[in-house]
Parts: sequence; C-alpha cells; structure tokens
Amino acid sequence: MRLKKVTVLICGLLFLGGSAFLVCERNRYNVVSHEELLAIRQKLKVLSPQEKQDLSFFIDQIISFDQYPYTLVDYKPMSICNIALEDTEDVSDFSREALKRSKYQILKRGYLVWEKYQSLFPRKKHILIDYPFLEKGKKEIALIYSKLCMSTIHKYLDDFQKILEKRYTSEEVFWILTHPEHNDFYIIIDNVHLVGILLGFGRNNAYLYEQHLGTSSRSDTKNQQPKRYPVHLFSNEWPWPGRLLAPNFVCDPTTKETQQLKKHYKKARRIVCSTYFFRNRLEVTLALLMQN
Repeated sequence: MRLKKVTVLICGLLFLGGSAFLVCERNRYNVVSHEELLAIRQKLKVLSPQEKQDLSFFIDQIISFDQYPYTLVDYKPMSICNIALEDTEDVSDFSREALKRSKYQILKRGYLVWEKYQSLFPRKKHILIDYPFLEKGKKEIALIYSKLCMSTIHKYLDDFQKILEKRYTSEEVFWILTHPEHNDFYIIIDNVHLVGILLGFGRNNAYLYEQHLGTSSRSDTKNQQPKRYPVHLFSNEWPWPGRLLAPNFVCDPTTKETQQLKKHYKKARRIVCSTYFFRNRLEVTLALLMQN
C-alpha cells in the first residue's frame, strides 16, 4: 500500500512538473495574447452557431495542409492547399464521390462562411488568395507572408526571370504572385521549382522534387512519373512526435541548405506549438491573420 502511495505521489509530481514546463514554454514562445483572442471572440459573435461551427471546420482543415501555421508565425513564405468545392462535368470520379461526403459539404459551407465574413478579419502582413487550379470545381488557397515572400523572391530572382522569360523585378514578381488575374500568374503557380522555393523548401530541394516528379508542371499530372529511387523527406529529420508538425518536402539531408532549414523550422515549431497549445484553433488562426 505504501509503495502504491509513493508511486501515485511521484506520478503526480511528474505531471505537475511536466505541466509547469509546458506552461513555461507557452509563455516563452506564444505570440498571441489573451487580449487578441478576446477581440476575435467578440467579432465571432456576429456569426450564427452553425456558421461558426462550419468556419471552425474549414479553418481547422486548411491549417492542417502544408503547415499553414508556419506561414502564420512568419517563418514560411507561403503555404497552399487544394480543395474541391463544386461538382462539374469534367471532375474525376474520385473527386465526385468525395464531394458527396459530409466532410466536403461542411468544408464547402465553411469556405462560403469565410467568403461572407472575411472582411471582419483584415490581414495586414499576410495575403490570402484563392484561384482555380487542377480540375474544374477545385480551388487552391494560398497564404502568403508578404515580407518573407518578397525577400525569397529577391534572393532567387534569377530563377523566376528564367522561367518567366522576362526581366521582372522582385517587386513585379511579387505583384504577379498576389494577383491571379495576371497573365503570368499561372506560369509561377504551376511551376514545381518556383512553388517549391516559395513554399520555403529551398532552391536545391525544390529542384530535387522537380527531378523526382519528372516534370516541371504541377498541373500536368498525366506526365508526372515519380522516379522509383527513394526520396528523403524533411519530416524524417525530426524525432517523433515533432515530425507530425514538421514541414514535409523532399530534401537532401547532407546539404547546408537543409541543415539551415532544420534549425529555422525547429524554432518555428516551438512558436507554433506554444501558440496553439490548448487553445481554440479558429480563434488563434484568426488572431494571427490580423496581427500587424
């Protein structure tokens, strides 16, 4: 009996110690204040309970793609995800069946709620755009952290000029990227190499993925013939459970580029985890979007 009490006491102390450590970590790396969350809750009162539920599901799904939070905390130039919203004649059978599922119906409703109320949550340092991509009825949603995206374009401007076949300045390339109606927008967004750079994968790693696919076009899925040689994923560089939150892309683990990215995203992961730790994901995401 005494041994049992001692065991329970030790477990309790370990639990309290672990909780104290997690709270300390959150206070150290958290970038969203309680006051910011209260302001978001006040804005969300305009929504009906159903609208809030649908929007919460939509945001939760979106930030699960391509590690959106890394862009929200300013450590990743851009993040993208592709979602099916409409059933059209040329949509694939797989997509048509998927659209019938309740998950996609809620996702569509959440997107419409966001379209209706997004003016309540003005973005100052982030840009959120959506545009048709891949099959009809599908949209790609891109979140862009302006400052880092601009500096990334400037750093690799030669790559953009070569593929665009024009001597654009970095400011002009950024303007094109944030305006889907521009004639050259899809040249950028369809290119595997350029998008890899913009997603924060690094120039060499973006090139590796392009080689792996066997094509430079993201939309030309018919001609994509991934090489059979094993590819190394960046997430494999992280111990569990960190790998579940790590940006996931093809990389060469031996290069200086990848080692620098590893340090960069390790720090970002602490901020992401601490900021979202035991908090409402919808409120935190909206608060991050509205930060100066």
